[in-house]
Amino acid sequence: MERSLSRRKFLEASVKTAAVTAALPLASSATTGMASAQAPAPDTLPPGTRIVDIHTHFEPKNPGYLDEFLQASDKLNLTGCMLTPFESRKLVADAARRHPQRILPFGDVDLDAPDAVKQVEELHTLGYRGLGELEFVKKPYSDPSYLPVYERANDYGWVVLFHTGIVLRGKFHEPEDVASYRMRAIYLEEIARRFPKITVIGAHCGNPEYEWAAEIARWNPNVFFDLSGSTLKKMSGRLGEMSRYFWWSGTDEGTETPTNDPSAFSKIVFGSDTSPTNVEHVLTQYRAMFEACGVPESTQKLILGGTLSKILQIPE
Repeated sequence: MERSLSRRKFLEASVKTAAVTAALPLASSATTGMASAQAPAPDTLPPGTRIVDIHTHFEPKNPGYLDEFLQASDKLNLTGCMLTPFESRKLVADAARRHPQRILPFGDVDLDAPDAVKQVEELHTLGYRGLGELEFVKKPYSDPSYLPVYERANDYGWVVLFHTGIVLRGKFHEPEDVASYRMRAIYLEEIARRFPKITVIGAHCGNPEYEWAAEIARWNPNVFFDLSGSTLKKMSGRLGEMSRYFWWSGTDEGTETPTNDPSAFSKIVFGSDTSPTNVEHVLTQYRAMFEACGVPESTQKLILGGTLSKILQIPE
């Protein structure tokens, strides 16, 4: 739990610093409340306009989190894959039953826990749709001790979100058993090949190993990456460089995608990894990348929601 709180503080500070330069300013709390009051009733999102966020963390210590998320959902036509600590599993499962188009529950389990498989099985009985964000592992993701968890996810045909790349350090003056190399994108390739019924999604696109992440996505139809975290911020002046990594548009150098879109960027999905009130800012970052890289409008729609809507079979 402490690690999640540290992540939230770190990311909120980062987003708030960057938000002053956003092309689309965030609404004030009063405006947000007005938008929520005038928005369509829950679970009546206009077809074709849904944004699906693969990376929204439920915050147990924020009693207003669900209300904040639903307000953002009303405003943005947003569906969230809500990454949920195991101790909050029933609370979020209940919220998902009440808002099936808005909230898709995902279980955040500790792969090193001795009862990890039993936790996964219980999550399945509660109606969970996947796992994530898996992180802070004691061994590389492809270690044999983790395979039973992936076997269950494969049985269920789940989506599994893995942290990839550099990871924050929450305790500066205490020793901790954390290492980014255990969470490299290269380990996702073996998981995707061994368990083809899992949709593997790497958070943060392997930051800074974007080339490895993109190449693994290129040759594995069940692998995608989000661009949450610091990538779009640190590359804000050179976003066109993303085309160097996602280079195979219009060629026969990749595998099929859910809609057979010819753009290499169709291997990206939207993820915010921020609070509901800051999702709009992350959307501006994604859209700046679309413009810099000339991403076709049809592919943009897939990235922002179309791909995950199809994989997760979200009803219109």
